[in-house]
Amino acid sequence: MTLVMSGRGVARTGLVLGAALVLAVGATGGGDRASAVPLGSGTVVRPAAEPADVRITEGEVGEVGPRGTITYPSVTSCLVVTVLLRDGGKVGGHASLFQVPGKYSSDEILPAIRRAVGHRPVQAVDVSGAVGAWNPSYFRKAIERYTDTAPPGPTGDAQGIGDAVARLLGQPRGKVTVQDLPDGDITR
Repeated sequence: MTLVMSGRGVARTGLVLGAALVLAVGATGGGDRASAVPLGSGTVVRPAAEPADVRITEGEVGEVGPRGTITYPSVTSCLVVTVLLRDGGKVGGHASLFQVPGKYSSDEILPAIRRAVGHRPVQAVDVSGAVGAWNPSYFRKAIERYTDTAPPGPTGDAQGIGDAVARLLGQPRGKVTVQDLPDGDITR
């Protein structure tokens, strides 16, 4: 079982989903097959060792277990960040240039990913998408938050994007790769 989180509404749905998880796990007798872990204002369900696939759309963060696949649909102006865990699992987020209502903004994605990863060992971090449409500062302050001045324009600075992602995820820069892969679905 996998849950994809989005910014708003997680607190309300977390209780419902938590109850659903208890009922589902209790009903199947699979007490060790999935575990619910509190995550900020919501809950993420971490799958056990069985493969799982998840689609993470703009403004969402999600996770799959070992051998699972994350698909980020329609990456045209977005960046996607996939943290590859040493156990084979993956935590990913789909950062949009402009916030989708009810979802995480670009400056909320990396903190949400970092909370989901927790203290688990990280093997690598992959950043892919429309590098040319981005400025590294969008991970620190979303475009929507510029109310008195215009936001900085895109720089396409892959090095700066990698530096910002490493810093905000608390990972060594050497673990972070950045690839320009706009215009389509990205699967990791």
